[in-house]
Formats: sequence, C-alpha cells, structure tokens
Amino acid sequence: MKDSKLKLYLFEVILLIILFVALFVSNNMTQPLLAVALFAYMWLVRKIFTSDKKTALFEREILYLLIGFALLYVGLFYLSGLFFYTFSKQIEVFGIRSLLKNIIPFAVIIVSSEIIRNIFLNQDGSIKIYKARIDFSKFLTFISMVLIDLFIYRNVYNLDTLEGVLNLTGFVFCASVACNLFYNYVTKKFGNKGVIGYRLITCLYVYIIPVIPNMYIYFRTFLRMVYPYILYLVLEYGYTRERYAVAYKEKRRNMLRITVILIITGLFTMLISCQFRYGLIVIGSGSMSGSIDYGDAAIFESYRNQRINKGDVVVFTKDKLRLIHRVVEIEKVNGKLRYYTKGDANDYVDVDYRTDSDIVGIYKFKIKYIGYPTLFVNDLFD
Repeated sequence: MKDSKLKLYLFEVILLIILFVALFVSNNMTQPLLAVALFAYMWLVRKIFTSDKKTALFEREILYLLIGFALLYVGLFYLSGLFFYTFSKQIEVFGIRSLLKNIIPFAVIIVSSEIIRNIFLNQDGSIKIYKARIDFSKFLTFISMVLIDLFIYRNVYNLDTLEGVLNLTGFVFCASVACNLFYNYVTKKFGNKGVIGYRLITCLYVYIIPVIPNMYIYFRTFLRMVYPYILYLVLEYGYTRERYAVAYKEKRRNMLRITVILIITGLFTMLISCQFRYGLIVIGSGSMSGSIDYGDAAIFESYRNQRINKGDVVVFTKDKLRLIHRVVEIEKVNGKLRYYTKGDANDYVDVDYRTDSDIVGIYKFKIKYIGYPTLFVNDLFD
C-alpha cells in the first residue's frame, strides 16, 4: 500500500475512534467539544491532504437549488402542522444562550464534517483485492458521518429506555443513512457547498423558529428518508442524465427498486403510527394463542364508532397499554355500551369492561412471525 493511502486510512480510523469514544464511551463529550474537536481535525486534514481546487460542475447552480429545496422542506414541514398537527413551543428560545450552546457548535460541526467529507471523497483509497479494486475509505467516511449524526441527536433521547434506543438507532439512524448517501453523491459530483447550505437550513431552523409542529416521529423519519431521494432524482435527471446515457436502463431499474422500497416503508410507517385507517400491533403474550400467536403482527382497522359485535377481536387500551382480546359480551347501561373481553387462551373474562373511549381498533388479519425482532429487543430492556 502506498504511503498516501496508508495515511488516508490512518486518519479515517482515527476519526472513527474519536467518534466511537464520544458516542459510546465518554459521557463528558458535549456538542461544543465535538465542534472544537472536528474543527481541529478538519484543519489538520486540510494541511496534510491535497484536494481538487477546481470548481465542480454546476456547483453554484446546485448550491442555489439545494438552498431552495431546503427552504421548501422547512416550509412543507410547518405547512403540515397547520393542516394536520398542533404546534409546541421550543424548550430553548432563540437568544445568546442558544446561539452559543446550539447554533454555533452545530454550524461548526456541519461545516467541518462536510469539508472532511469533501477531502476524503476526493482521495484515492482503492485497494486491489484479487482482481477487483475496492475503496474502503469511502465506506469509512460514510460511517463517520452517520456517527456524527447519532452523536448530535443522542441527547434528545433517553437511552436508558427501549423507546429512546429505538428512536435513536432506528429512526435517526435510518434517516441519517439516507441523508448521507445523498450528501456523498452530491459532494462527489457537484462539490460540498450545496450540501453545507442544505444542512445548515434543514438542521438549524429548530433552534431559530420558536414553535415546531408535533409531527409523529415515524412521519418525520420517513420524510427525511424520502426527501433526499427526490432530490437525487432531480439532480440525476436534470444534470447528469445525458452523461450516462449508456447506463440509463440500469439507472431506471435501480430507481424503480428504491421507489418500491420507499413505498413499502411508507406503508409500514403508516401502519405502525396507527394514525390512519389501519394500524399494527405486535403480539407479546399468549393470551390469544390459537387465533393470534406470540410474535405475530395484528393489523386492525382504527375504531371510528363502527358497530362492534359479540365475537369481534378488538384492540383496546388499559393502563396505557394496548391489548387485543375478543368481545364475549356486550351490554347497554344508561345509553352507553360496555364491552366485556377475554383472551381466547385465558380461562377467565378480563377484569372490568371496556367503553367506546377505550377501543382503538377492530382486528382484521395477522402477519406471522414478523413481530419477533421487536419482542427480542424489548426483552433486553425488561
């Protein structure tokens, strides 16, 4: 391996070690400290590695385009709040404290990480393995950028709870992967100025605007995953399509695959959010064994005052938990319906009765076994 490539991989590994320690080992690393560390690392990398000084093709156009799409993203997010959600006040209002604690460190992290990304992506880290040449440095750069995102958001979630870990590793991680794939694509082809402008707007608005829509985290994650893909299609068809006419058919197949995956992800997001007509609940007990087994995912229709008959299986809330049992008796008292429920595998009827306000949905069908991963993670925290 040449000295230049050895040096490249050494610096990549050093960055990964710093980020792993900051994320998983040290509890004292704050956002301002990470900003200082990344700025110093970026300065050192710029001194050691040479980068292409030529202006990237369409760099200024892409900068203006991505700034426009970033403003559109924020606008659509707040517009959704007007029509579908309520608004909540930010914990920290815009001011000197927020500027020093959040905005400036966050901006330094974004700019420094994008300069580092740009330098590393323009280095040749390819290594010959058998008859193929593989550039592992690009993958290491991608991992580093995802870890930076995880660090930024780690203080938002309580990592001592299952919900906090799932939000960080699931929602934030998935969105970060999608975003950083797009950032790598743009940086490699059009330079990093557009990415810096896009990220500054889409990340810092939460520290400037005093209110924020209460959009469900599932939808926010899905939006962060889909939006970069839409921008990728715009750039690919608008700026590079004619340069890759030979591979156009293959590109269309790849885009079709990704589009299908996003559609499936969107449908699944709608199910697990339980905010639309149909929802999903993972079965974590054996009380309905024989009809719905442990590890199954039950699909239910959201309850909107439909008629419930004796024998229907319903999803209801009890002590802030969602349960699914069969209705075995219905009675009307003082004009209000009371539903008595029982698990098919249980010997006795459930204690107390359910009312319309307790009913979440009516069971429709099940999908076998797909709930096991969720139950496994849940058991780790119990």
